Amino acid sequence: MYAVLGNIEFDLISYFDGLEQRSGSDFAEHGRIGGKPVLQFVGDKLDEIRIDLVLHAAYCQPDEELQKLQAARLQHQALAFVLGNGDYKGRFVIAELQSTGRQTDRSGSLLAVEAQLSLREYGGDAPPKPKPALAKAAASLPAGKLKLPAGLERFKADIAGLAKTVAQVKSVVGKVKTVINTARELRQLAGRDPAAALEKLPGLLKEVQALAPGLQVSGEQMAKFEQYSKLAGDAVRVGQSLQQAKLNMTAMGRLLAGTQAGQVLDKLAACEEINGRSEVALRELAEPLAGLAAKAAVRRILR
Repeated sequence: MYAVLGNIEFDLISYFDGLEQRSGSDFAEHGRIGGKPVLQFVGDKLDEIRIDLVLHAAYCQPDEELQKLQAARLQHQALAFVLGNGDYKGRFVIAELQSTGRQTDRSGSLLAVEAQLSLREYGGDAPPKPKPALAKAAASLPAGKLKLPAGLERFKADIAGLAKTVAQVKSVVGKVKTVINTARELRQLAGRDPAAALEKLPGLLKEVQALAPGLQVSGEQMAKFEQYSKLAGDAVRVGQSLQQAKLNMTAMGRLLAGTQAGQVLDKLAACEEINGRSEVALRELAEPLAGLAAKAAVRRILR
């Protein structure tokens, strides 16, 4: 994840194409008789950020991603903007969304879109700076007195654990998508050359059988975050989708095991129904998973 705006993630490889940030200051100009005018600092301008995105059907659903951005704009709310390294940039509103379709299919569905997202800082008071006396007093304390309380130490560990679990889930989801695509490619091959498809089938079966344990572990890791009230809803939804994907992959493995020469096309065709259920599970998982990634980025996992 390169950055997150609210609960919207921007991936450096698949979506993100550039970021432009503009900052400035306001100065009042005072005229002087017989001399040049002088400037007086008034205040800083609101920061503005423009994000360039490239959405392609090869790695996402361009229509759905645009609708997600449009829905966020129409909420007219300030959203936290955080880079993937945890650098909090502040709260921003979506001031403008522009999109240009570059490629469509025969039915008019978008295949490739270039989009520009204009963000404007929401404003507000900066967080108060520590008082000099307090900072001086803290500096004089022994190192042992400066340790974080046990609860905060656990909080830091849980933040790292959530980010790691989200990354783990994304990885296993990517593998499920690969299996779905491979099964469909083999089905097309089986229609032309059943023998060639049968030869490649063991490789697909191996990938399918390896997925179930990974989905199980990811679900167990995600369940640990159901104890936090701010995460429980999303964590439960992700866990349910992972469980459904696991059941689907297990069913596909049983279906393909022991396939004979004359069964290749029929069994791969039967896999399509399983693939459809898996895609539904992955779509239902996407939104809560993005929400968890956003909360990890802005450190919002406390009860």
